[in-house]
Amino acid sequence: MSNDARIEQLELVAWVGEDEFGSGQIGIKQGLTAAGMIPLAAVGRDNHKLEALAEQLQLQANAYGKTIRLCRFRFVAEELVLQPKD
Repeated sequence: MSNDARIEQLELVAWVGEDEFGSGQIGIKQGLTAAGMIPLAAVGRDNHKLEALAEQLQLQANAYGKTIRLCRFRFVAEELVLQPKD
């Protein structure tokens, strides 16, 4: 549980799929930006930003023969809480 209900109500969406190079592991897909490689994830209310990448990720799925999914994740538990110090 969390002391902040906003955290518990938060939903995240992310493009998820198997590694293209044969490790067999599933993870969050990444995209190259000016800032470098970033995870293709967003808060649920911004899922339209990730849906806009569907055409490009379809090309990647075709090229590597690996399924890619846009998945929704919900709060389960806090793992670590970092609070500002006075």
